[in-house]
Amino acid sequence: MDIDKVKRCAIVGLGKSGLSLCRLLLSLGKKVKITEKQPADNFPPSLLKRLNQQGVEVEFGGHSKNFIQNCQLLILSPGVDVKKGNLLKLVRELGILMVGEIEFSFWFNKANIIAITGTNGKTTTAFLTYKVLRRKNWRVFLGGNIGIPFSSFVLNTKKNDMVVLEVSSFQLETIMKFRPFISCLLNVAPDHFDRYNSFNEYVEAKKKIFKNQTEEDWAVLNKNLPSTYSWEKEIKAKISYFSSEFANENLSCVYKIATILGISESTCREVFTSFKGLPHRMQEVAKIKGVKFINDSKSTNPSSTLWAVKNIPAPIILLAGGRDKGLNYSSIIPYLKKIKKVYLFGEASWKIEEALYGYTQIEVFSSLKAAVYHAFQEAEEGDTILFSPMCSSFDAFTNYRERGRRFVEIVKELM
Repeated sequence: MDIDKVKRCAIVGLGKSGLSLCRLLLSLGKKVKITEKQPADNFPPSLLKRLNQQGVEVEFGGHSKNFIQNCQLLILSPGVDVKKGNLLKLVRELGILMVGEIEFSFWFNKANIIAITGTNGKTTTAFLTYKVLRRKNWRVFLGGNIGIPFSSFVLNTKKNDMVVLEVSSFQLETIMKFRPFISCLLNVAPDHFDRYNSFNEYVEAKKKIFKNQTEEDWAVLNKNLPSTYSWEKEIKAKISYFSSEFANENLSCVYKIATILGISESTCREVFTSFKGLPHRMQEVAKIKGVKFINDSKSTNPSSTLWAVKNIPAPIILLAGGRDKGLNYSSIIPYLKKIKKVYLFGEASWKIEEALYGYTQIEVFSSLKAAVYHAFQEAEEGDTILFSPMCSSFDAFTNYRERGRRFVEIVKELM
C-alpha cells in the first residue's frame, strides 16, 4: 500500500497503543477515526475533549459499518481479536486493508530490528538485550509488547540504529512485511486457548516472526523447541541455536544475539550480574517477619508459574487465579511437593481447584487481598509467598501490571 495516498484511517482500540497510533497518523497528516468497544464512561473526559479538538472522531460500544466505511486503512491495537464480533466481516465486506500496530509502524522504520517472541520470558530477554546493546553506545530503542508502542518512536529511527521489540503472537497474526534482522523464538508452551482453537494454531502465529526474513537475516532458536514442528524447513534466515548455557534460556538467548552482533560474553555477564529483575516478573517485594513476598503477576499461564516454582526454594505458598484462558493447570502437579498450600481467587479458581484437588491443600478466596492476608497469617519464617496467577488478569484488572501493583500495595499494608 502507498501510505501517501491514504487519507483516512481507522484505529481499533483507544488504549496506549491506539493513542500512540493516533499521534503518529496525525503527524503524517491523516484523517483519524478510533473505534472502541468499551463505553465512553471508561475514559477520562479530558482525553475525549483533546481528541475532539484534534479532529479525531471516536465511536464507543462496538465497531459499526457506517463509522469505518469511508476509511482506506484499519489498524489494530495489540490484543484486539478480530475473530470475535463483527469486525472481520465488516472489513472484508468493505474491502479495507487491515494491519496491526507492529506492521504499520514497520512501514516507517529505518533501524535494524531484533524481534523476540515466546510463551515465557520474552519481556526479560528483550530488556536484557536492550541493556547489552546500550553498552556499545549504539542508538537503541526498546518497545513492542513490553509496554512501549513501536509507533511511539518509529519516526525517530535512523539507519544503523537498533530496535529491540518484544512481540506477542497476537501482534504477529496481522503482519505482512514485518522483517526483523534478528528474530528470536525463546520457547512455546500451551497458552491463549481462549483465542486459539489449538496449540498448533498458536505455534503457527509464533512462527510468523520468521516469515519475511531472507538469507541476510538471523533466526535464533531454542534447541529444545518441540521437534514435531518443522522450524528449520520454513526459515530462510541463517539459524543460530541456543540452550541454557547460563542460568536460564533468557540469558542464553541474549548471549547468542550478542555474539551475532559482535558483542563479547564479558559485556553480557556485566549486564546479567547487575540485573535485579523487572517489575511483576519474579520481583521480590518485601520480607516481613522472615516471610518473603514475590510478585510474579506477569505469569499468565501454567508453564510460566512452573518456571517460577522451579527457581524458588521451598517451602512456597502459591497465590493463583484470574481469568481462565482454556489451559491445563495440572502441569504443575509434579512440583507441588515444593508448595505448602495453594490459595486461589478469581474466575478460574474453580477450574484450578478441580485440576489440583487431592494433590495439595487448597483454599479459595473472594479476592486477591483476602488470599494475601490469609497466606501471611499462616506463613512461617522461611516461607515464600509467591503471587504467580497462571491466568490472565481481565476478570478484575486491566492488565498484569495493574494486578501486580495491587499485590504490592496489599503487601505494603502488612508491613
